[in-house]
Amino acid sequence: MSLTTPGHRGGSLDASHAQHVVGMSSDLITEPASAGVTPDTTNARTNCCKSCGVDDACGEGKPTGYGRHSPRTAPDWEASAGARHLELSCIGIGAGPSNLSLACQIHEQVGHGALFLDRQVDFRWHPGSAFESSELQVSHIKDLVTLVNPRSAYTFINYLHENGRLYHFLNAQFDAVLRAEFEQYLNWAFRRNPLVRGGETVREIRYDGEFRVRTDDAVLGARDLVVGIGKQARIPPQFQGWIGRNLFHSSDLLHIHPEVRHKHVCVVGGGQSGAEVLLHLVGGPRERRPASITWVSQRENYLPLDNSPFTNELFMPCFSDRFAAMSEPQRKLFLRRFVLASDGISDRTLRAVYQALYRHEFLEPDLCDIALRPGCNVSRCINAGAGHNLTLQRGLGDVEEVTADIVILATGYENAVPSFLEPMADQLQQTDNELVINEDFSVCWDGPRDRRIFVQNANPGQRGLADPNLSLLAWRARRILDSLLQRAPCANPEHPGFISRTTVESWPDPVAEEMGSGI
Repeated sequence: MSLTTPGHRGGSLDASHAQHVVGMSSDLITEPASAGVTPDTTNARTNCCKSCGVDDACGEGKPTGYGRHSPRTAPDWEASAGARHLELSCIGIGAGPSNLSLACQIHEQVGHGALFLDRQVDFRWHPGSAFESSELQVSHIKDLVTLVNPRSAYTFINYLHENGRLYHFLNAQFDAVLRAEFEQYLNWAFRRNPLVRGGETVREIRYDGEFRVRTDDAVLGARDLVVGIGKQARIPPQFQGWIGRNLFHSSDLLHIHPEVRHKHVCVVGGGQSGAEVLLHLVGGPRERRPASITWVSQRENYLPLDNSPFTNELFMPCFSDRFAAMSEPQRKLFLRRFVLASDGISDRTLRAVYQALYRHEFLEPDLCDIALRPGCNVSRCINAGAGHNLTLQRGLGDVEEVTADIVILATGYENAVPSFLEPMADQLQQTDNELVINEDFSVCWDGPRDRRIFVQNANPGQRGLADPNLSLLAWRARRILDSLLQRAPCANPEHPGFISRTTVESWPDPVAEEMGSGI
């Protein structure tokens, strides 16, 4: 039974009759001209190929598409008198950019057999830190589909065309696309794709020969899963236990809307997010600005994003595969050496910060005291009345105490095995806070080879700096689709990178470990 009934964004899951659906037949993903293939039902551990770089023994926002539940609200797995049951070939958990790219490609190439669930009714891209002036750090060509199918109806260019603004966009001559407009584009794709269903929170997943995905009002069966829920905010240990309205992650800034007028604010984190938070604080009306801002960074300076041509070769498909084939020590060294290729501050943002400092120092004195503290680590954080006292340490000696009414942590994001996979956690191989993956981005797990869990945007340690970036979004989704269709990866017509081999790749593991220790 197809899920792409004309006129319905959920197909056969339309709420008007969903409660009466029980025991539907399997709707499989197969290529339109093919009747499919006989699946391999051998029950054996999925092995990781050496070529995928995970053969060693130890190997944009709040997560969407799932929700935690308490024992009080969690219904019994076998219960649910009104629960609907539906068998699918593939279920995607989360419909952020990664899974949305896959949903668009499945819709155009196959048209049925998959469903992507997201707890958000409409697409929101890091809404807690979506500042008006925020820009993409990559080209708009790196959208959901263009780099694998420029003729797709889901391209950013087609979005501009269908909304009657293509010429205006060209005339505006933006240096970079505003994140607000790119979010509108993603929401446009989210809403027009009939394989995407918003407002569905995944509570739990179990495996009993098929994957059983339980939402609040349904139990869905699937042959394969694709998890694309993004990452969670990283809270360093010294701040854990103090999270609240006066100390929080930057991803919650616009949700909390703290009263900063005449307050002392400390921003921790010297990357793009920290810079954007600073600009947001100093860019408000004069009468609402903080009394002071202290911007703390572990790095010795506020460093720019490396967006140079040869560095951008690290964000090509051919390099992702080369990175995966490196040894674990080589990969770790590479990530440390090239961290600014993905974690620096854009030139335009750095310029805007410096110009803001200039205005505050020479043109608008005494409005807000801004102190920069690069090269400092926050070694301790304790409660101090309504605020917090932070101990800043520079190297082994110099120590400074900073008291802040409000502390904003621009400390990035990290992986976490989502709560809905907890019933299966012991079956999933993990290494360094990542699920171990094969070449096709399927997880190595203790289950049948023909039942797979794919993960997106969760494996920089195995696939490189580009993994959480938009650059390889469409390519990675295409590789997963090739695997779902049980076909060989589509040939990439692109010329291989100009850089044939890096120095890191040629170092033996002991040398790589030694070189990495001092960086």
